[in-house]
Amino acid sequence: MQELFNNTHDALMFAFNYSSQQYALSPMSKLMKGGGSGTGKGLVSLDGAAQSGFILTRLRQMSELEQACITARYAPRYEECPCCQNKDKMTEQYRDAIATLTEWALSTCTGLTIRNMRAAIIRSFFERGISITAAAKDLNVAKATAYDQKARIHKALKELDAHAQREADRKLGISS
Repeated sequence: MQELFNNTHDALMFAFNYSSQQYALSPMSKLMKGGGSGTGKGLVSLDGAAQSGFILTRLRQMSELEQACITARYAPRYEECPCCQNKDKMTEQYRDAIATLTEWALSTCTGLTIRNMRAAIIRSFFERGISITAAAKDLNVAKATAYDQKARIHKALKELDAHAQREADRKLGISS
């Protein structure tokens, strides 16, 4: 039996980015596909939804912190805001993962009590373009303190994220 994904990364990218806007293939679409002669994996419509659900269900067997790391790494981060049509609204899934990791950082790396600064540091681990200097300035935190906390939090987060990735590999059973 052919494996559907080359590695865990591919499986997680598929599961988190599978669109809920998918729909079943019409009979005409099925005929036009040529009877399965394509090179794809066949994960469209309900097959894709089922596979995505299977992967996400396996991830729910992981600890809350491991799930938060995987979600922060693979879930879509921003969505289109319905009122202003900009893609600057953080998705609920990503926001919840960052909040969980922000609380974890408080207990792991003591010394910084400003929640928004910790959240910016956590986000800077997963996203490009998050400026610690700008966040520190906005939140009136000394730059040296912000960068000291960034080093501590990123070190601990790197270990947690690596552990979460290994656990996802184990839960999904996909050989790399």
